This record gives sequence, C-alpha cells and structure tokens, in this order.
Amino acid sequence: MIVKSKNYSILLCIVSSIFVVLKMYTDNPLFLWLFILFVMTAMLLDKQQHRLDYLLFFISWVYVIKFELTGHSLFVVLCFFYIVLSIVTLFIHKKRISTQLVLTYVLFVFFAVMATLFSSGNVIEAFGFVLNYSVIFFAVLFIDSNGYFRRYTYVYAVGLLCAAIVRWVSFSVPAINHFIESMTIVNTVKTTSTINTRFTGLDLDPNYFSLQILIAIACLLVLYCYDNKIEVTPIVLIIILAIFGVFTYSKMFIITFITFILLTFIMFLKHNVKTAIKFASFIVVVLSVSLFFFYERLFEIYWVRFFGAGTSTDAITTGRVSSWNMFATEILQSTKIVVFGAGFGTSFSTAKMAHTMYLSTPYYLGVVGVALALLYIFSLTKVLRQNISNRKTNFQYLTINAIPLYIMLIANTVLDSFVMDYFPFHILMIMFALALYKTQEHEVGR
Repeated sequence: MIVKSKNYSILLCIVSSIFVVLKMYTDNPLFLWLFILFVMTAMLLDKQQHRLDYLLFFISWVYVIKFELTGHSLFVVLCFFYIVLSIVTLFIHKKRISTQLVLTYVLFVFFAVMATLFSSGNVIEAFGFVLNYSVIFFAVLFIDSNGYFRRYTYVYAVGLLCAAIVRWVSFSVPAINHFIESMTIVNTVKTTSTINTRFTGLDLDPNYFSLQILIAIACLLVLYCYDNKIEVTPIVLIIILAIFGVFTYSKMFIITFITFILLTFIMFLKHNVKTAIKFASFIVVVLSVSLFFFYERLFEIYWVRFFGAGTSTDAITTGRVSSWNMFATEILQSTKIVVFGAGFGTSFSTAKMAHTMYLSTPYYLGVVGVALALLYIFSLTKVLRQNISNRKTNFQYLTINAIPLYIMLIANTVLDSFVMDYFPFHILMIMFALALYKTQEHEVGR
C-alpha cells in the first residue's frame, strides 16, 4: 500500500526526530532502533517522490543518529534503503533512463573508487562518497513536477530548523548538551567579559552548519519569488534560520550572507525596481531592530572573530592560507595527483583539511575526476529539466534562481563541502532551482 498524503512524510520525520532526541537524553540505543524502523517503514509505504523527504530532513542530523560516536551514521542506512527502493520502483514501472546519464554516473563512480584503490586509500570512504551522489541519481529520475521544489525546500529547511531548536533547547538540558558536546571540540569565542559558545545546530562545525543554513535560505528565497504571491512562511523561515546563522559567529556566514543580500537586491533591481525598494526597506528594518538589541554583544564577538588573532592573511582566515599552501604544494608536486587525484582516505587528507573546495576536490579526484563529476552533474541537470519541462532555455546568470549556486560557490572558498554528506543534496536543490526558470513566465518578485 502506497500512502499519497502530502504531509505524511513531513509529519513522520518530526515524530521520528523525537526518538533521536530521546536517544540523546537517555543514551539508550533502543530509541535509535525505533527511529530507523519507523523511518524505513514510512519510506517503504510512501510514494517514490516523497521518499527523498526523509533524507532531506535528516541530512542535518547525520552526526547524532549513530549507535556509537565513532561509528557510521544511520543516515548511510537510510540512503542505501532509498536506493534499493528506487531500483525496485524502476523495475516495477519499467522507467527509461537516459543513456548519457547512466554513462556519466558509472564513469564518475568507477573513477572515484579506482582512484582510491590505486592510491591505497580508504575504499569505504570512497563508497561513502559516491553513495549520496547515487541518491541524487535516482531522485532526479523520479522528479516529474516543479512542484517538488517547494516540498523539498520546506522539508530541508524544517529539518534544519528542528536540528537548531534541539541544540538551542539542549543548553537547558544537561543530558542532551553533554551528548552533543561529547561528539567534538566545542567552538567558542572569548571576549573581554565572556566566553561565547558558537552555535552548531546538530553539526560538528559552526561553519558547515551555517553553510546549510545559507543554502536553505537561498532556496526559500527562490521559492518565495517563484510562487509569485505573498506568502509569509518562506520569509519567516529565512529570518529564523538567519538568526541561528548569526549566532554561529562564522566569518564565512557573515560575508556570504551580506553577499546574498546584495545579490538579491541586484536581481530584484534588474527585474522590478519596486520590489527592490521593498526588499531594501525590509532589510533596513530587520537590521535596525537586530542592532538595537544585539549591537554591543555581536560587534565585540565578530570583531574578535575577524581581527582578534591579528591582521595578517593567515590570522584573518584562521590559518586557512597555510592549509591552502600545503594542499597546493601536495597537488603540484605529483603529476599523478594533478591528473588522477589521490583518492579518499589517504594519510595526508586524513591528517589535514584543505579548507577550500577548490583545492580539496582536485586533490581527491584530479583533473580527470573533476571533469567526470561536472559531466555527471550536467547530465543530471539535463534530465531534471526534461522531466519538469520540455522547453529549452539557456542558463540565466542574473536571476533569483541562480543565487543558491552563487552562495555555494562563494561559501566553499573556505570550506571542504565537496566530501560532506549534504553536498550532493545541495547540488540537487541548486539544479532544481535553476531548472525552475523553464516554467517561469512572470517577472521575478512581481
């Protein structure tokens, strides 16, 4: 029996998250067994397009759905189960698949695994890397309406919001707070009077949590503009998520969020001056209220974050310049790494992080691997566009729909998101946002 209720999966995600919270509170693994059983049963009974909801909701919960802190996340099990269900559905419905998409997918996966094998890396890490890229392969095959962008954006944003709320509440619940803090080193900012904990949601790092917030915000903006009607929900979610983002005390978040505001204003100005003026007025009001209540505290914290360690490039980038130099040297000193990459789980990449996608990606995959990855993504985009519209359009650079892409490219200048679990899902949302332009006849923001 397939359940076709629109809100079934969203409701089940929220109920399932309660089991995870109970696991954190009691440290009883029984609640995780209930969680995985509950979610897998729900996925089995749900329609194919809605099965992706469970992955989008819990992608920001990856680190807390583990039986052991050092073990693999149950998110891997959910992804694998999703793929199995997708394959079965493909055979049942005898769905045709693009030859180009299959070819680019197989080449990309084969290369990622073989590059790791030849470099004596960790093959398990390589399979973990390609797993979520396999998820979006099947997701794209079954997306047949642009209406799913609305659904997926809300599910992703609500999952992220629930994770943030759980972390916020945990500060008042010692058992949950201890569980979360035991996962990693707690990031703090020390000012002259206090030590401030950087907000991370249920992630391990405030920067990566804030990137997920930025992508959610950008997609919510696309949704708001695409609907071409006044709707409160996306704006409310944007404001709430942005507040949580500010309290990550992330330099990357502040810089990228300011860029996001400027890009949005430019896009609005290009299409509708009246909307641009309304947007600018709204931003001024929100910033004025925020500064009135939080100016002194936030100014001091962000001053310390940006200039507390000095004004050298290495100090301002929190040591990232040194990491960039090390990775660039490691790549350039070997022709093999330049061309074919070093694969995943090498001793060098395990001990150090590049802190930029533009060095970590060529290090792992090399020129050949990057080319195959791009071909695979372009094939996914082509199939997605064909599925939701038969019209053909060129890529539009100056539209609201392109903002999620720009946010991802800018933020990952200082992050290694390419190898993170959530990155393929970000790619899916970005592709979907860009594809929406094909059925969008109205002016953005009218």
